[in-house]
Amino acid sequence: MRVALTTITALLLAMGFALMTGCTEGTEVTMYKPGVYKGPKDPLVDKQRDPKQQEALLARFNQIQTDR
Repeated sequence: MRVALTTITALLLAMGFALMTGCTEGTEVTMYKPGVYKGPKDPLVDKQRDPKQQEALLARFNQIQTDR
């Protein structure tokens, strides 16, 4: 009886340690230069330069913000 209890306790402790190792997080850090965007090309950047787009955004903004 005592051996079975010790074996069960050891198994539960081993399972607990095994489960807790899955909760750790990697410590890899990626360093970037400030002010330099290295992601994929953003299609909205070119669209924002268009004066028609700016007018449409301003009109949309004024529809909602005039009540404040």
